Amino acid sequence: MKRRIFLFLFLGAFSFLFSNFSWSQVIELTYASPYAPNHPYSIADQNWIAKIEKETGGKVKIKPYWAGTLMSSRESMAELAKGAADLAFITPIYEKAGVDITKTILDFFRGTPPETNMKIYWEIFRKFPEFRKEYEKVKILGISAGYPMHLMTTKKPVTSISDFKGLRLRITGDVMMRTMKELGAEPVGMPVVEVYEALSKGIIHGVILGGTDYKAFKLAEVVKYATENFLQERGVYASRAMNLNSWAKLPPDVQKVFEANIDFWSLEGYRQLLKPEEEGKELARKNGIQFVKMVPEGLTKYAEVFDKEVVKEAKRLDEKGLPGTKILNEVKRLQKELTGK
Repeated sequence: MKRRIFLFLFLGAFSFLFSNFSWSQVIELTYASPYAPNHPYSIADQNWIAKIEKETGGKVKIKPYWAGTLMSSRESMAELAKGAADLAFITPIYEKAGVDITKTILDFFRGTPPETNMKIYWEIFRKFPEFRKEYEKVKILGISAGYPMHLMTTKKPVTSISDFKGLRLRITGDVMMRTMKELGAEPVGMPVVEVYEALSKGIIHGVILGGTDYKAFKLAEVVKYATENFLQERGVYASRAMNLNSWAKLPPDVQKVFEANIDFWSLEGYRQLLKPEEEGKELARKNGIQFVKMVPEGLTKYAEVFDKEVVKEAKRLDEKGLPGTKILNEVKRLQKELTGK
């Protein structure tokens, strides 16, 4: 009898100690990013990692892998879903299939600031199950809204729509391609790494990029004019996510910390992007780049053509059985509601 009691107490004590030992173990997670550790996005990632580790009381430790050493950019969502990493910077627009809504709505956000567009993104995400379905294999923990890009040219300043005639411009995105063609420019597609040489040799006469690119791609050396109010607003997209199995293994209190920091991670990425943006513009001024503005009627015409092309894209989604027009209308409603315009 005494042996039974002793054995019972021993097993109970062992079970108690083991359960507490297991609970106190550090949760080690991996984070994969295609960017170098000094990139603005990576700086935001490092700030987020430090915040998560602090707010979980050291219960979570996250080891980053930079510069694509763990995952690719082209199939980041698929690789994350398969467990290539616990957490990752994802680029859904590069996925081969299954993200039609994600790719199309990037052009839906023209006219409102990035912070507002982030709020609109989550409203759309919550309202449309077809949109959420595109991310059913991962857990979204952060979104990105790029800073607006403006027109930079070498041949002449662009202050009216007529100035586009005869200009060969490096353009990305179907909507912008068609818009610039209708406005009289000759849109050219090419990787951003080829832009400097193309500008310096006169192969193209301009680009639409951000202020940070004056320094990052040495555009301050070849660009002569910048139409700073002719903007192409980048849309919002999911950019940080977690493997579902890794997410399910986290204790509820740790999951709460991750979810409470979704907005921080998203906004921190944007804040870090703005720093080199201002540095780049200052370099452009020092190099003598002339900053000009497009006349109001030119901006109005651009907006009309761009929005017409966006409506076409929404209808293409409709034809696929997806709520393209409904999402576009909801975005426009939310833009008015949140800005009062």
